[in-house]
Amino acid sequence: MRKTLFAKESWRFDLPEVHDESARRAALAEWIVRKDHPLTWRTIANRVWQWHFGEPIVGSPNDFGPLGREPTHPELLDWLALSFRDSGGSFKKLHKLIGTDVVRIVQASRNVK
Repeated sequence: MRKTLFAKESWRFDLPEVHDESARRAALAEWIVRKDHPLTWRTIANRVWQWHFGEPIVGSPNDFGPLGREPTHPELLDWLALSFRDSGGSFKKLHKLIGTDVVRIVQASRNVK
């Protein structure tokens, strides 16, 4: 079981027993864009990380489900995801965060060794 900042978040949405396709699609869309939905923010943070470094934090960026790979650094992914979410979804701030803070952290960890 993954231990993350989002561990207690609900990944499910409920529909009435009888519903049509438009209700199902609307429920899915609302579920995906919820501010507290972890998958949306983690997926975007993972893709931006991959764009910067060529390798994603989650090695299966198209599959965050049970058949996907575990993140190599789940705490880093959650930190990036929360920072992205809390910045109002600003890609500019996420790129800046990765380009400044993460690079400094990596450089500092190499100097400690």
